[in-house]
Amino acid sequence: MASRDTSTPVAAHRTVRGRTFRRVVWWSLLALALCSVGVSLAVNAAASDIAVKDDSARGVSLARSVIAPLVDRAVRAGDRSAMGRLDAALASPLRDSALVRAKVWGQDDRIIWSDARELHGETFTLEPEEAALFGTDSVQATVSDLTKPENAHEQAFDQLLEVYAAARDADGVPILVESYWNTDSIVRDEIVISFRTVPLALGLLMLVLLTLAPVALSLARRVDTAQTDRIALLQHALDASDTERRRISRELHDGVIQDLTSLGYVLPAVQRHLPEDASPEMEVLQSLDERLKADIASLRGVLTDLYPVSLAREGLAAAVEQLAEPARSHGLTVTVEVQEELHTVSREATQLAYQVIREGLRNVVKHAAASTVRVCVLLDGDDIVVRVEDDGVGGPVLASGAGHLGLFLIEDSVTEMGGSFSVGPSASGGTRLVARFPKMFVWSWAR
Repeated sequence: MASRDTSTPVAAHRTVRGRTFRRVVWWSLLALALCSVGVSLAVNAAASDIAVKDDSARGVSLARSVIAPLVDRAVRAGDRSAMGRLDAALASPLRDSALVRAKVWGQDDRIIWSDARELHGETFTLEPEEAALFGTDSVQATVSDLTKPENAHEQAFDQLLEVYAAARDADGVPILVESYWNTDSIVRDEIVISFRTVPLALGLLMLVLLTLAPVALSLARRVDTAQTDRIALLQHALDASDTERRRISRELHDGVIQDLTSLGYVLPAVQRHLPEDASPEMEVLQSLDERLKADIASLRGVLTDLYPVSLAREGLAAAVEQLAEPARSHGLTVTVEVQEELHTVSREATQLAYQVIREGLRNVVKHAAASTVRVCVLLDGDDIVVRVEDDGVGGPVLASGAGHLGLFLIEDSVTEMGGSFSVGPSASGGTRLVARFPKMFVWSWAR
């Protein structure tokens, strides 16, 4: 049996309020998380730039304050004593700092001096941007390409930062000092800067969120109130519609149908009291009796449409089987497939599914000239899907209009409930009617 949605406006209000509150909280947390990631990336990038600039400054200081004053004509000529003074001056920085290697280049692409003695006098081709530094006050810092031939002695390291600093030696000759720095110091600087900056930035973000939280919650409460009022109005409208259908059904059953049924019992009695030669009168009474029975049957059909007893008492599956009987009496083979989980569907959705199937079967009987018809009702997520498919000659398409008012009315009902409705050709060459709509009308309307 299809269950009825008995949720009260208060319960609906609590549910909507909780849902809106959770949505505000989740969006706030998501915004905080995204901002945190963005801030962290930005801070790390800034910290990396700062660390590189620090190493660049150290490279410039080393080149112009320590190395350049000790380079002269004797060093350029390869004098061992002059070279020794450079070795002694660089021993402490190489031992105690992040400095890994130092090289002094001449304008002829020759290494004048290096702490790696085997490089003395070696010639390698400098990159154009590096060669352009000679005679300037510029500096260039990049992650070293350790695959280059001149970096063969540094390949034991995973990664190094190389700083090219232009300078002039003791004789005023332009030289280029290349220093290699361990990137561990850069990583340490990044961590230190991040630990100092990120908490402050995140704290400010949290402060902004906490400041905006009352406003967001106030807006959420207003939205909750509006949605709750709408839910209550929709539920009242559905209840009023159901009450009115019950009232009309009761009045039809207890009033007009009972009167017409009583009249149907009277007509045969009148026929029996007519003379045997009253043939015209007998024919009129017979015609009236047939017409009366047809009208009673039609009214009972309307009564069933307004309030299908089998649907309310036994559920959709039994009601659909009952709907299939007239089609079977016309020689059609009707297959009914109703998903068991449909007990979770609201009463209004069940009634609409029933109406869609009823109208679909009527059109198959009237227009399809089919031999088989398949009725399928299933759940797809939060939607209920109804299919009526036959193997006939091809039924009416909605756009064709005339004679298919019932289909238009069903389409309007489905659309009003936030669903979709279509009639088109089936794979077997017949017609397929498909309706999809929310299984819980009130909640779908209130979104």
